[in-house]
Amino acid sequence: MASDNPVVRDLIISLEDFPHLNEDQTLHDAVEVLLSYTCSEFDRIRYAEILILNNRNQLSGHVTLQNILLSLDPRLKEASKVKGFEGKEAGFLDLVVLWEDSFFVECRKWSQIPIKNLMTPIKYTVKGSDPVLKALAIMTNTQCTVLPVIDEGHIIGVIRLQEIFKTITARCKI
Repeated sequence: MASDNPVVRDLIISLEDFPHLNEDQTLHDAVEVLLSYTCSEFDRIRYAEILILNNRNQLSGHVTLQNILLSLDPRLKEASKVKGFEGKEAGFLDLVVLWEDSFFVECRKWSQIPIKNLMTPIKYTVKGSDPVLKALAIMTNTQCTVLPVIDEGHIIGVIRLQEIFKTITARCKI
């Protein structure tokens, strides 16, 4: 008896429709690509990450909006590590206003760094033939919201938590 349960292939966003770059491109290129994928009348950014491919069009990693923003000033990475200052209970996050002006001057100098310097490896992938519940189980246990879809050793697209949510809630009639 054949199952009519959804599989990853049913929900895929093709690679052509998802932001991706070559690993030799720059931070500026990544920002341009991400900003080219917008939706709604408010030009909201559609995707929160970009896939990074090598010169053979194989998946090398990904870069999130957080990776990009953290790369703009080393002080941002340190902010979460500081618990307080000079005996006060207030945290380091209250001090960021003191370096706000320098941040907006300094951040421009990072635009030409290679995007491969910011990327993180992809830990999990799925196949197009995998059940949607397998992708959901990976996502809910790893905090990933996007998984690359690999078929025959090649990346063909991604599956996102949003599409899984929509499919499951419709199927369960919630």
